[in-house]
Amino acid sequence: MSLRKPILRALAIVPLLAAAGSCGTISQRLKAGIEAHAFRDDDLNFPLFDNAEKKADGKSKWKALGFSLVLPGAGQYYAGSRNRMTIFGTAEALVWSGFFGFRMYGSWKKEDYRAWAALKAGALVDGKAEGFFEKMTYYDNLDDYNQFELLYEGSRAELFPSSREYYWNWDSDISRLHFRDLRNQSKAAYRQSLLFFGAAVANRILAGIDAYRAASTFNKRDEFSGSGWGLYYSAASLSEDGEVEIGIKKRF
Repeated sequence: MSLRKPILRALAIVPLLAAAGSCGTISQRLKAGIEAHAFRDDDLNFPLFDNAEKKADGKSKWKALGFSLVLPGAGQYYAGSRNRMTIFGTAEALVWSGFFGFRMYGSWKKEDYRAWAALKAGALVDGKAEGFFEKMTYYDNLDDYNQFELLYEGSRAELFPSSREYYWNWDSDISRLHFRDLRNQSKAAYRQSLLFFGAAVANRILAGIDAYRAASTFNKRDEFSGSGWGLYYSAASLSEDGEVEIGIKKRF
């Protein structure tokens, strides 16, 4: 409420009090002035000052959690926690960089060992399943594999056709061992990429919990910011007994 109107009304009482006569008590003059001016009691019920600010809208804790589960740091941004937004956002970028980096490295090594098998063992690598390359890791050629597989597994043996399509024959043990090293490097890279994927999941869970707490902290801080001390002036009982109330108020 603006202070201008009540103050002008209060100042208007002064000449009315003088017009009420030279006799009588101050209370009688006040009553006479009030009746002549005919203002409402609540016109003089106004705060002299108020430090409490308008309360801002709160933040939904569940929205903050959901945002960070989708994109770590988004919930922190929503809850006004910019520093922690940077932490979780940076962690997310590093995690996915590691994931795709290891996947790419594993893919490069896969191409390397397939090319090595074609060059050093004469294998036709196009369209072959990973099981075919696994057998090439441990056997010098196709005939050795089929013979040992039949010997060890009997009727359960999984044999490759004795045709050019499945033919291989390593030119040396050194070439076969290098092929094995390349395959191990590829498989290790893919396994490590899964660790980064797990880290991405963990980062989302931690970011969601942190965003939930950040929104809760924001709401508590906002709740207390709406409280404050203030001084008020009231003339609500002025027409009854000539009293004026001045006091201090606290908003919670």
